[in-house]
Amino acid sequence: MNEAIRRRTLSNSLLRPCLTLVLMAFLLLGTIRAAATSGAVLLPRGTDRTIDLSTLAGHTFLQAMQATGSGIFDKTDADDGASVTIANADPIVQDVNKFDSKVSQKVFGMFKGGQTDFQKLMTNIQGKSFSPRTIRGGLQPFIAHANLKPGTSPIIGVDVSADMALLASGSGTLVKIDSANYFYNLGYQKPIVKSGRSYGAATGRSLLDPSDKKYLTEMADYLQPATTPDASPFFVAILKVLTNCDSSDFATLPAAGEVTATDFVTIYTAELERHVMVNLNPSQHPWEIDLAEVTFLTAYGAPSGMVMQNGALVPGTAVAYFATGATGSGIGDTRKDFVRLARRITAFESDPHHHPELITAIVNLTPIQDQTILASVKGDVMRRFLVYLNRPESQNSIQGHSADFVTAMVAFLKQVNADNAQITQYVHNNP
Repeated sequence: MNEAIRRRTLSNSLLRPCLTLVLMAFLLLGTIRAAATSGAVLLPRGTDRTIDLSTLAGHTFLQAMQATGSGIFDKTDADDGASVTIANADPIVQDVNKFDSKVSQKVFGMFKGGQTDFQKLMTNIQGKSFSPRTIRGGLQPFIAHANLKPGTSPIIGVDVSADMALLASGSGTLVKIDSANYFYNLGYQKPIVKSGRSYGAATGRSLLDPSDKKYLTEMADYLQPATTPDASPFFVAILKVLTNCDSSDFATLPAAGEVTATDFVTIYTAELERHVMVNLNPSQHPWEIDLAEVTFLTAYGAPSGMVMQNGALVPGTAVAYFATGATGSGIGDTRKDFVRLARRITAFESDPHHHPELITAIVNLTPIQDQTILASVKGDVMRRFLVYLNRPESQNSIQGHSADFVTAMVAFLKQVNADNAQITQYVHNNP
């Protein structure tokens, strides 16, 4: 009896340190998770350089973009002309190392000596005053002696280095999607539509400037039926932001979903900035509309494994909608193909034997009066919806019925997803 009691006592005494370690690990993990969602951002900004979408709930995203003085466009434009004192080289390097590893690899990878050579370049401008408009001129005299690797463009070297210096020195407009997901707009210079970069951070992923191709890859992966059997929560989350600046559904998505949704909003904002520069002309640089339409089309593409290329339906993923054109690269270069697919899907669902009521619901919500615009979206209910979202004259209607817009489009996309096999057959029979 005494021996049994002694063994239990000894066993318990050995177990207590283990339990203590487990408890400490659990508490530490909780602390880390709490820190990740506490509202802290990697590079804090003052109120003059911050937009918090939670304070704009009830407004459309276009209204948040265009609000005079306080909107994303005006604050980004003000930041573009505002000088900051460039931080010392050491903290700039430290910040870059806190970004997503793809950023540091790209930045340091431009130089023969890696991080050391980048740091030397930064010492040439530390303590000096520059704005996004002027910093490239300040860096250019030093880039020729910066020990770039063969094949590295000095122009790209200047652009990337300038972004790192500015972000680490307080430049860039911070847009907080919610407490854990946010992005910075930097260097958008009206009327240069191809200026500017946006850097997003999300739950489980540090700061990164997501490219169209990067987004399409992660979006196609995340929306695969094996990963995400029901894509509706993802579409609801992004549509509530676009129609109501309501980001409350982001926190309900899995980590990969939050990253994908954050990168969508980050790139959408960048392209909307550029579209505003040309007064939201639907036929001129409508890149945010292209991004969103390709995202919607993945409701069909993910389960079917099909995309439209060169006018024909072929196996592939949404990544196929990224292409390099004569003057750059992006999603817009494949517009002819994905709009063709969207029109065939619209035609299929409009058939009386399918789901014309879903088309009618969207058409009734989007009464486009301009005949030129109406003609440009004819037969493509997805594009009609997206163009309507970014027409200034539509904002009061959207604001008053934001939930209806979300419900109508998500119901349509859910049905498209379910009908993917029939749609594939229809498109093959009606090329």
